[in-house]
Amino acid sequence: MSETNDNTNAYSENYDTFSEGVELGGLRNTAQIKTLICYIVKKMNTPVKREKIGEIFQIHGLANYFAVSEALEELISSGNLKCDSEGILALTPDSSSALFELEKEIPKSVREKALGDAVMLETIERRKAETKIETEYLDKGANITFTLMNGKEILMKLTVYAADENQVESIKDNYLKDPAGLYAGIVSKLFV
Repeated sequence: MSETNDNTNAYSENYDTFSEGVELGGLRNTAQIKTLICYIVKKMNTPVKREKIGEIFQIHGLANYFAVSEALEELISSGNLKCDSEGILALTPDSSSALFELEKEIPKSVREKALGDAVMLETIERRKAETKIETEYLDKGANITFTLMNGKEILMKLTVYAADENQVESIKDNYLKDPAGLYAGIVSKLFV
């Protein structure tokens, strides 16, 4: 039997969680969800906040939200993960040493998606801290003003009109995906 089939068979056995909201290839086993949570905490170069774990799993439907929440609580209560007063998660020495073997049970594609989503969410959080976003609601629509900072120096201040609340949220989300790219695009158009 090929390696892919071996992984698929081991991966599809023992479903013990809700499957609502789980995409094809997502996790439906509590042990695998716990392993992936620990894997994310281990592999991130920046601290992972407790509140972000559920969000990471939801972006690509990697596991049911309630199953992830329950698995996270079990990891903390069993002492496999520590959670400090600021909600920052950390592996304990016992869980860290056991993780190497267990992480192989999670398909590489799932590990990569989860880690990529964790990095993306962390990047957006960092960008929120670097960008001041103000929304001024008008009789019809709203003006959204983005102030891109470099330390204390203002690099760019941009105001955009949005017709409704959906557009307000969409514009904010899209801006935060790549503010530096938008800035570079505007500057290159102005100087060329």
